[in-house]
Amino acid sequence: MLLQEELNELRAKDLYRSLRTLKPIDSTHASCDGRELLLFCGNDYLGLSHHRRVIDAAKKAAEYSGVGAGAARLISGTSDLHTEFEEKIARFKNKQRALVFSAGYLANLGVLTALAGEKDLILLDKLCHASLIDGARLSGAALRVFPHKNYQKGEEILQASAELRRRILVTDSIFSMDGDLADLAELVRLKEKYDCLLVVDDAHGTGVLGLNGRGAAEDENLEEKIDVMTGTLSKTLGCLGGFAAASEDIIDYLINTSRPFIFATALPPMICAGALEALHIIEELPELRYQLWRNIQRMHSGLAASGFETGPIQSPIFPVGIGSEKEALEISEQLLNQGILVPAVRYPTVPKGKARLRVTVSAAHSDEEIERFIGALALCRQNR
Repeated sequence: MLLQEELNELRAKDLYRSLRTLKPIDSTHASCDGRELLLFCGNDYLGLSHHRRVIDAAKKAAEYSGVGAGAARLISGTSDLHTEFEEKIARFKNKQRALVFSAGYLANLGVLTALAGEKDLILLDKLCHASLIDGARLSGAALRVFPHKNYQKGEEILQASAELRRRILVTDSIFSMDGDLADLAELVRLKEKYDCLLVVDDAHGTGVLGLNGRGAAEDENLEEKIDVMTGTLSKTLGCLGGFAAASEDIIDYLINTSRPFIFATALPPMICAGALEALHIIEELPELRYQLWRNIQRMHSGLAASGFETGPIQSPIFPVGIGSEKEALEISEQLLNQGILVPAVRYPTVPKGKARLRVTVSAAHSDEEIERFIGALALCRQNR
């Protein structure tokens, strides 16, 4: 069969993927085949997926709301917990209103396919998340991509597109594979100069960046300048789902036109309850975020001292470049043999020949665990 041939080709190119079944222990540990593993690959940056308050909030909500929502939001799927969470995340993001989607991926698809069409332009950073790229493609708008953080090239594209009805600038706040930050101030400048809408996916910034954990735009006082802020409940909030925070009119428009919102079954109310409690924890316990940033500093210093290229400290994401897909798989397997899980990231997630280990750190990691990982990684390099 053709499919079998294609699968064999993936294997030959070291691009074949398979599932690994884990039994979770907590946010940074799991067991696999009876062996405990230390995880340095997740996005649970504050360890809230296993926080007692988050679990208890979800359990309590499940007792009266059930496990599933039972219908789409516009049928009977909007519960009081959806509304309460939307009001909370809107205030947290300094927006008039917010809308919850069943996944972060659906939030990005839902926003871009609703706001853009054939007469419009979507302008993306080359390293934007797949959900933003897919949303742009599905919208039917003209799609243009500028080289990563090359905003001069982005401006040239805008200068040549004045005849289009609507132009939408799109970026991640923290780029998920490189861990670096977008220049939001420069994007706001372009937005205002060329009368664009600005959509920022703050999936990895929410709860991590900002004086109060509100995300990438907080420290630069740019929250009001961003038209739509999307994000996820599955990373720092430790739950599942996505959201868009924007003006009253934009959210009302999404409710009426966004197909991923209209036609998907609603996020379970118990998940909204858990995410709501996670937001309360982020606001009430800033020491969790402080611990995360101490661990980020510890990881950065340790990698640099061991001779790994690190770049500036920007986020909990540390890309360890390998290059060869085969070698990346081998190093990942060597780490696994030492009880540490960091899967190899390969094409098409990153460009061909740019395979890497995507290392992430959490507030839940101990000093000893970070040192253990750095030592294990250094040993792998010695054995290359």
